[in-house]
Amino acid sequence: MKKMLPALLCVSAALLFGGCATTYRVQVSALADAALSAANRNYSFAAAQGQSPGDLQLLEAQRQVRAALTRQGFRETSQVMADLNIFVDYGIGDPVTRTHTFSTPLYAELVGGYSTRTRQTTDATGKTVSTTETVRVPGRYERVGTDVTTNSVTTYRKHLRLSARLNESGVAPAQGREVWTVTAISDDQRADLRVTLPLLAEAMATYLGTDTGRAVVIEFEEKNGALVPVR
Repeated sequence: MKKMLPALLCVSAALLFGGCATTYRVQVSALADAALSAANRNYSFAAAQGQSPGDLQLLEAQRQVRAALTRQGFRETSQVMADLNIFVDYGIGDPVTRTHTFSTPLYAELVGGYSTRTRQTTDATGKTVSTTETVRVPGRYERVGTDVTTNSVTTYRKHLRLSARLNESGVAPAQGREVWTVTAISDDQRADLRVTLPLLAEAMATYLGTDTGRAVVIEFEEKNGALVPVR
């Protein structure tokens, strides 16, 4: 399994698993040769250098993308009959821990009370009269300090990448002209690549054999064990 290439960070929007739904964000980038991608729809999976065709993790990754390919009109066939050899690359990066510090002002309620004050008034005859009265002083809130909270979050970057190359006579599968390629990347707190593969495959499904023009971000919600696109 290859190490993941550096790419734009795409962080899961639900690092803390709370509430009724968890939201995941996946970055997808696709490139395609318009002259070749439309006509070539029959494919066969091929193993890249360093991959064993019988590797169980590779077979699991192929199984996840097979359903996506079928939905987009691609047909799996034998290597001899295939128009395309599709290579599947996948991986999980080392854990990355980020520390976030939050400052929150602290306020305390100062209790009010009563005070007295004297007022002097002069009547029409010029006589000065002193009046003493009791005045209520209301309570108030006053900042008394700052609460500093530190939160550390560890995430794992996972990727799934497909490369479709022409199955050309006399040319090694890995050397065939590339027809299209698509890459899906996700960062979240799960250290299990296998549990994220369905998410990555689902995110790239719409863009198989197309050109996104730029990286796009797709959001999913996990509801009742199913991934539902956020509209």
